[in-house]
Amino acid sequence: MVDIPSQDNIQRPIVVPDPDGSRDNEVRPFAIEGMDVRGRAVRLGTVADQILSAHNYPDPVARILGELLTLAALLGSIMKFDGIVTLQTKSQGPVPMMVADFEAKGDGVGRLRGYAQLDEDKLKTYGKNPSFEGLVGSKNGHLVLTIDQGADMDRYQGIVDLQGASLSDVARNYFMNSEQTPTELRLSCERDAVTGNWRAGGIMVQHLARGEVGQERILDRETKEQWNRASVLMHSVKEAELLDPALDLDQLLFRLYNEDGVRVFDSARLIKGCRCERERLLAVLGQFSKDDIADMVHEGVIGVNCQFCNKTFEFSPEDALAQAAQQ
Repeated sequence: MVDIPSQDNIQRPIVVPDPDGSRDNEVRPFAIEGMDVRGRAVRLGTVADQILSAHNYPDPVARILGELLTLAALLGSIMKFDGIVTLQTKSQGPVPMMVADFEAKGDGVGRLRGYAQLDEDKLKTYGKNPSFEGLVGSKNGHLVLTIDQGADMDRYQGIVDLQGASLSDVARNYFMNSEQTPTELRLSCERDAVTGNWRAGGIMVQHLARGEVGQERILDRETKEQWNRASVLMHSVKEAELLDPALDLDQLLFRLYNEDGVRVFDSARLIKGCRCERERLLAVLGQFSKDDIADMVHEGVIGVNCQFCNKTFEFSPEDALAQAAQQ
């Protein structure tokens, strides 16, 4: 944790030594001095590109999935325990399902993965630049947030309708309706103009209750004014600033909140973290009957494709049958 001087008569910059190398692929928690406001900023570089480039998604679909990955990083990094945060959209549109999840293992690293399911025939009818509402949003669609912190902890699940012009709108509605926490956020994903690689970024601020345990959240005049200021400044951020590899998150936060002062906390590093493993997939194959295993064989092998990383694992029928015999 890095503190910033709190004297009222001086400008209060962020004082953080830059680590060697890139500042991409991290989540930076922060707090605005003198306000009941906390936030997080995230930047995805190679991680976003690795996940999105594993599939040949149309650009409009990849943009939304990149934003979903960014949202998963923002929410997952809030967890105080090891576990998995999963975000899943379901709708009747040309993208009937998207999934992104964040896994924490207590080592300060967040592992991200995600994929989108497409209805190619429906997608062809939506033109070159379909909207979020056209691709994912619908009156019957919804976003499911699941937090799984292991067998010893209760599993949490929240649901919100997929209504809004963007994923940011949907997430904002979730926090207001399910968490009753005033929240503002921006999410962005786009190809880099120079390299063509995917990049993603986001920022979120939340108003925290002040000693209101067991009571309805109340924004008094003072805190309401502070919250309005914090949220307006957050919305002043440009999409290019969220994605710019030359502008690290600390510099971005300084641009937004240097007049108020901002305190930053230890960041979490982000990596691509698919959980597909040969042993795990072989154990799944072992749950099938001999006849089912025989039906899976093609040209002498059983191919199992991971929907997340698009990697295909090949198993011999003999290995699958041996695994089935053990189970």
